[in-house]
Amino acid sequence: MNPMHNVALPNEQDLVDRSVHDPAAFADVYDYYLPRIYKYIRYRIGDPHEAEDLTSKVFELVVAKIGSYQKDKAPFSRWIFAIAHNKLTDYIRAQKRNRLVSIEVMGHIACADDSPVDTLIRKEKLDKLLKAMTKLGDRERDLISLKFAAGLTNGTISEITGLTKSNVAVIIYRAVKRLRSELSAEGWD
Repeated sequence: MNPMHNVALPNEQDLVDRSVHDPAAFADVYDYYLPRIYKYIRYRIGDPHEAEDLTSKVFELVVAKIGSYQKDKAPFSRWIFAIAHNKLTDYIRAQKRNRLVSIEVMGHIACADDSPVDTLIRKEKLDKLLKAMTKLGDRERDLISLKFAAGLTNGTISEITGLTKSNVAVIIYRAVKRLRSELSAEGWD
């Protein structure tokens, strides 16, 4: 099982409860969710600087609204990802531009231990993947980013997007199948 699918932070509810009156208690919550929220947003918009700004806005909103969080209505992880999802949706609508992940941005995500040849191969594969991603619709790209970039389960994605769990699974399955077909046509196994 992917460790990112275990989205809950140990002692999360205690930390969230204390964060309402003690902002310093929010540090552990922030440290835990920051990379997941950032990765989800960056996967969708590509530009690391814009992703940082949007992630910052998400956490500003979380801090401002943490007092209104109700644990009996939803787990905190669902609540925080719903805020991120809504902020991202608003951002994308406001941009009115093609929502692609920049090849240049993704090309920089290489392991430090890679040789120049490995880096070039990775960049070529990313180019093909991103070209294939352009064939998907917005909803498919969003669900794939929630699943694979944010590491969320289909159930959590369902709760965030309002789609049924089975609909999420079918859309992701078909999108991945389509990506495989596109990549196969490009000569990538």
